[in-house]
Amino acid sequence: MNVEKTSIDEIRKTVEYLCDLGQKVAGTEPEVQAANYLHERLREFGFTHVEMQSFDVHGWYPLSSSVRITQPIQKEIESALFPHCKSEEVEGRLVAFKKDADPTLSRKGLIAYSEWGPDPYLSPRRTYYHAVRQGYDGLIVAAPDKGDFLKVVVLAIGGLLEIPVVCITKEEGDSLSSLIESEEVSVNIKTEIETSDQSQSYNVMATLEGDGTAEHEVIVGAHYDSWFQGAGDNCAPAATVLELARLFGRQAQAGRPPRRTIRFLFYGAEESGTNDFYFWLNGSKAFVKSNPEIVARTAAVLSLDSTGYTSPAKDYIYATADVFEFAKSIQVELEPTLEFQYLDPPSYGSDHWFFELSGIPTIYGVAFPSPLYHTQKDDPDHLDFHAVHYYAEYMKEALSYLSEVELLPIDIFLPLKRFEQIFKKYQKLDENPFDFSPILAKLRVLMKQESSTRRLLKAASKSSNPDTISELNQFLLRTANKYNQTIGWITRPHETYASNYLCRLEMIEDIIHLTNSVKNLRNIPISNFMSERAALYDSQSDNAYNWIRIHEPLARIEEECTRIRREIEEELKMLSSMIDSISEDIAGLTEEQVSSH
Repeated sequence: MNVEKTSIDEIRKTVEYLCDLGQKVAGTEPEVQAANYLHERLREFGFTHVEMQSFDVHGWYPLSSSVRITQPIQKEIESALFPHCKSEEVEGRLVAFKKDADPTLSRKGLIAYSEWGPDPYLSPRRTYYHAVRQGYDGLIVAAPDKGDFLKVVVLAIGGLLEIPVVCITKEEGDSLSSLIESEEVSVNIKTEIETSDQSQSYNVMATLEGDGTAEHEVIVGAHYDSWFQGAGDNCAPAATVLELARLFGRQAQAGRPPRRTIRFLFYGAEESGTNDFYFWLNGSKAFVKSNPEIVARTAAVLSLDSTGYTSPAKDYIYATADVFEFAKSIQVELEPTLEFQYLDPPSYGSDHWFFELSGIPTIYGVAFPSPLYHTQKDDPDHLDFHAVHYYAEYMKEALSYLSEVELLPIDIFLPLKRFEQIFKKYQKLDENPFDFSPILAKLRVLMKQESSTRRLLKAASKSSNPDTISELNQFLLRTANKYNQTIGWITRPHETYASNYLCRLEMIEDIIHLTNSVKNLRNIPISNFMSERAALYDSQSDNAYNWIRIHEPLARIEEECTRIRREIEEELKMLSSMIDSISEDIAGLTEEQVSSH
């Protein structure tokens, strides 16, 4: 499908309107206004199937925050509330936060000051937990970058914060740090917020029906809620999806509908909205849960988050391995060229994630890291609209191809090669208790069928036989779904937020460490007593020994070893069965082709 070029002027107009609504936090009036605006624009484009699907969220909205130095000078400092603070006022002496401070000392009446820390997401949370544990009345955190930024991230503690946490600029933080080294400094923090446990957010969906010649669908989406104005995160991606809806809708109205149905999705409450582990991704999670029949028909998901950030941010295209080569092949005719970095598979940082866990082939565009992210300067004046335009053209080309091509561009062999690499890596791990030889042998047998399978797919594509194409698409998607449902995440310190296939295998390192810990603990003589005997001795008043109460924790560690081993073994069984099933499918398809000739 030859779709006309996206209009950066249309995208800019939408970005500016959404930014003018201000901070669009889950369940608040500005977020609802954004949803209504997107709904109205889609209706203006001529879409007759436009829905606003509501879902429940925890509403939290910052009304005001103030930080005031009361001693030795009087000064008001600009600040921003960290999400999920309470309405409160505290005053006290400001001291430099120390992670390893004496935990026995009382810090009542003290407020901690801290730099942001090395991790853009996790460092403030660690500081918060330490500050609460040490008994501070409040916490002031300086933004990590120079340039008068006020930055916020969700600390993800499962509820409202126990003490007020506010961000000030790095410049103000440096001044405060110098002041408390030479003077006794007192500050006042006052916060005011609104909360509601019964708020509503909305997913907005416009459906462009296909011409009926293909049974699968394609989804393209982005969230529209934001901290601060959120020009890059995430007004620009939402505006891009809206522009794609306008162009593809206009083409359909001109008598050229796509072969496959396209759903244009705008997710609410991506940034916040619940106290669960996934405090974010609420709109996309609600959509996947509420629309299983749509998810089951989806051949691919295209997702955008945080586009238009300038250096030092880098521009990424992530894709599940089954569509990785297709993602790299997409050409954009727009100068100057934006240099994409291609990685796989997409991690759990945005709205594609629950589709991906459902097995859907996924392509995800994002620019990071940027000092503008979650700051008051994420506004249209700081946005690189050429980069936004480039992502828009990329997604237009991807959507055009996926909605029109007969045989889906799914590679079922690249994931197998990835699996083999991972198994070889863990096979070499010292003290690995699992034997991967049988499953590696199965993988190699299956991969030997790559050439014949590719010839079969190429011949079928040339024949354009609808029944054959349909059968092969079902096979390709069925296989891709199995691969993608093995996705998990690795949280090792050197790869925070990275993701990979075969998520349970990362726990091999855990079981090795735990097993060694058990061995070491068994060297303690008391640990080899029967637990009942140790308990008896411990209860006797004339016992001359200080028994170490080790039996219960040791039993729990051994239970964890058993649980982890069981989970890994289950994953291996699942993968072995999956490989057998794919081999059978390929054999069946090959036999059909032979008999048809």
